[in-house]
Amino acid sequence: MEELGNSQGPRAEAVAAHCREFMLYMKEIQTTMREEIKSACEYRPFEKCDYSARIANEICCKKLEYVIEKMDAMQLNMEQSSNGV
Repeated sequence: MEELGNSQGPRAEAVAAHCREFMLYMKEIQTTMREEIKSACEYRPFEKCDYSARIANEICCKKLEYVIEKMDAMQLNMEQSSNGV
C-alpha cells in the first residue's frame, strides 16, 4: 500500500505483482465456483432411492382397487338382475 501511495507513483513491478496476485485470487474463486455449480448440477437426491418403484407400485395398487370395485359393482348388479327375474 505504501508503494501505491508514493508521491512519484507506484513502480510498475509492484502494480504488476498486485495485479498478478489479484488475478490468481480471481482464478481460484472461479475454479471454486465452477466446481460448486458442477456438483450442484450433478446432485440427484432420488437417484439411488426406490421412489419411482414405490410410486409405480402404488399406482398398480390403485388400479387393482378400482378394478375390484367395478367387479364388485358388476357382481351386485348381476345378483340384483337375477333376483328380479
